Amino acid sequence: MAAVVFVASFLVLAFVGFLNAGYLLWKHYRNQPLVCPLTHDCSKVTESPFAQLLPIRNEVLGTVFYVVVLLGIIGTIVFPALQKWGHLFLSITAGSGVIFSGILVYIQAKVIKNYCFYCLISAFVTLLLFVNSLALVFS
Repeated sequence: MAAVVFVASFLVLAFVGFLNAGYLLWKHYRNQPLVCPLTHDCSKVTESPFAQLLPIRNEVLGTVFYVVVLLGIIGTIVFPALQKWGHLFLSITAGSGVIFSGILVYIQAKVIKNYCFYCLISAFVTLLLFVNSLALVFS
């Protein structure tokens, strides 16, 4: 029963993360400013030199990340025989996402000295996905 709750919450979190990253991607490519509910300027973060890894924008990486984990959790539902390895894959993937997000939050705090509300949401969702994936592995 607990595993069902973890799978459902993982699905919801991955979808929320996808919507968040997709929104950032959509706003960037439409050249529309972000409305930041914090007292910070999101565009200072999203348009900084740290907004991409080599030629790939962080919004693209985030969107791909959330699609991969969504497909991964759906795969464990459709193919129950792969659950053990699928949950391990999701933990490794989400753990990698936490490390990347942690680096980006550090850069926001210490280098840019500004925060992006949507980026912080993404980091938090990724952390929750990682915790959730560990619960799936050990349930």
